[in-house]
Amino acid sequence: MKKYSLAFTLSLSFLYIVLSSDIDGPAHHGHGNVTGAATGTVGHCQTSSCHGGNNPLTVVQLQITDTLTMAPVTVYNALQTYFITITGDATAISTTLPGFGFQASAVLGNHTQAGTYTIPASLAGSIHTYPCGATTIVEHSTRLSPITAGVNKYSIQFYWTAPAPGSDSVTFYTLLNAVNGDGASSGDNPNAAPNVTIYENPATATSAVPVTGITDNSFSVYPNPSSGNPTIAYALPVPANISIAIYDITGKKIMQLADNEFQSSGDHQYHPTISVPGTYLIRLSVGNIPYSATFVKE
Repeated sequence: MKKYSLAFTLSLSFLYIVLSSDIDGPAHHGHGNVTGAATGTVGHCQTSSCHGGNNPLTVVQLQITDTLTMAPVTVYNALQTYFITITGDATAISTTLPGFGFQASAVLGNHTQAGTYTIPASLAGSIHTYPCGATTIVEHSTRLSPITAGVNKYSIQFYWTAPAPGSDSVTFYTLLNAVNGDGASSGDNPNAAPNVTIYENPATATSAVPVTGITDNSFSVYPNPSSGNPTIAYALPVPANISIAIYDITGKKIMQLADNEFQSSGDHQYHPTISVPGTYLIRLSVGNIPYSATFVKE
């Protein structure tokens, strides 16, 4: 692929993906985090030697969705897992743009990483995570296809698990580039989504218990990934009402293992049978405190 240099600027207003030269992802290709989230100085793709600036006809949005209710959220619960959906609509552009690329990041107020990402198994060869200084980004690893061939509409989805209690605000930065796939920068149409900032639910800031690195409560799913079935294990320091459900990548509940069931303190395990390969969300509620983990069935 043909390479183009990235210009640098302090502005967060013109940050765009170099998909024509970075078909394997800007960060993976050595251009780092171009979303504007890592530091005050970032790469962008607005110069004449690159894509010539943003195209407002490419409308980009990022939405954060509760995996249980499938409803958009404006606050997050510490350590809970959410769906992140990025969409692009370039139907106002008359030419057919048969592919797209993207880059996204979630950062705390001090520009460090906020939470963790999980890539659905079905997209493992198409998108990836990549470390960039104090942050980790999600980006394409190959050119992605539109929702429907010949229509300039695009969508990509992955999981995000919120950070530990007391982390406060998280801001998502997103870029999407609709491309004609000819290997050159001309004719491509990048744009940035409006930044999305959400704040921690005050209830989880004081009452949530981290899932890992704890002694009085635990929650784990293993082996993971696995071609077999998982073991869901947790320990209760005191008796509590427990709910456990398993969801597929679309948010559909496929199994209810416990429904507000009173359980004694101590160690507990479940061994559900999952026959279809894919990525699943396992949600455990201890009283009114939610915990989430993903399981990949190979």
